[in-house]
Amino acid sequence: PRSRPPRLGLARSRPSSSRRPFGGGMANAATLEGASDAPFKLFVYGKYVDPLFQKYRVAATFLSSERPNIEAIVEGFFETQYEQKVRQLVNDFGAAFNQCKTSAPVIYAETDNNILYFANEQRFMQWAWKRFKYEDQTRMIFYKKLGMNTRAAMREGSGRSYCALGVEIGEDPRQVLHIELFDEQCPVLAKNFISLLSKDTFNGHLVHRIKPGAWVQAGDLVDGSGLHSAAADGELLRDESFQVLHDRAGLVGMSNHGKDTNGSQFYITLRELPFLDGKSVIIGRVVSGMRVVLQMAKTPTRNERPVTDIRIFADHEHTKVGTGVPQEAKPAPKAATAAS
Repeated sequence: PRSRPPRLGLARSRPSSSRRPFGGGMANAATLEGASDAPFKLFVYGKYVDPLFQKYRVAATFLSSERPNIEAIVEGFFETQYEQKVRQLVNDFGAAFNQCKTSAPVIYAETDNNILYFANEQRFMQWAWKRFKYEDQTRMIFYKKLGMNTRAAMREGSGRSYCALGVEIGEDPRQVLHIELFDEQCPVLAKNFISLLSKDTFNGHLVHRIKPGAWVQAGDLVDGSGLHSAAADGELLRDESFQVLHDRAGLVGMSNHGKDTNGSQFYITLRELPFLDGKSVIIGRVVSGMRVVLQMAKTPTRNERPVTDIRIFADHEHTKVGTGVPQEAKPAPKAATAAS
């Protein structure tokens, strides 16, 4: 039998969320220059590695620690998850948030009735100085190092395994996508995936199936036909956990042809696939390089097979085997020269 997720004919679309986190209006800087003791929240979202996100994080954390009327909500992400967060913010708020770009962090202030969106660093820092006499003369090289260290600490502290795949689409240069594996949910399947990367037959094997708008599938290490799937030890592995749902793009799951038949074939989701919940096991997620997956998804196909060869390689430089046990997070350092 062909190793693959169940047919899409069984799909049931989930109702899209109509939630809006805020019902007020957009404000300009002058609107929020009023009562200095008025309570408000300062939201900061960005990629761990982004130095500007780290600068915003330091500012928000400092201001909330110094002023009881300020609450800071700061959340860092890996690249792919941040791209998804930005799309959510644009969908939830619209208006000024349509300016959001995945290449830059997002920062805004919220009161009971208004939101002030800061389009860039200059606008935020001017507002912070006028309102709170806050300034930061720290060199950006410090925040660059802080971003790199924060991302490394998040990976180390997660207890999860990380790896990377090189992707060659036709004659185009090789691109890389990075994957985080859910060792705590699926320790055996995560270990198996890492072991598959070390097999000689992994390098150069074909993406054999693209289901447009649904998933990209690879992992037949025999002949790329899609008819073969065996674990690294030659056996088939059981379904370890269905706890992680098919609720977004960029998830990595194990293809199968029935219960407890996980082997070498895997797929990457392109959208929500709720009909696969409880049937196929999610073992990880793409944390960087989702654009490569989308490029694969746009490759022309014939009977769901790419007409252009897409080959997958292991990029061992980025392999890190996790413990499966998260470590207690350490407080992030503050900028030495940030001052009020």
